[in-house]
Amino acid sequence: MTTYSPRTSVLKKTASITLSKPAQISLFMMLSSLSIWTVLFSTYPAVHNAAHATRHSTPLVACH
Repeated sequence: MTTYSPRTSVLKKTASITLSKPAQISLFMMLSSLSIWTVLFSTYPAVHNAAHATRHSTPLVACH
């Protein structure tokens, strides 16, 4: 007779839906890129001005 353990069941479900490392890295890079793209090309003046000032202060990133 087997006993039911809710903790074991939750752990098995979690393990079955966990993404692999390459999938996690890819998802992280895509979301990071989307966030950076959104901020750098924002038309909202406050965000645009702050990002533009940051671009001017960074020597390796061309702005104009």
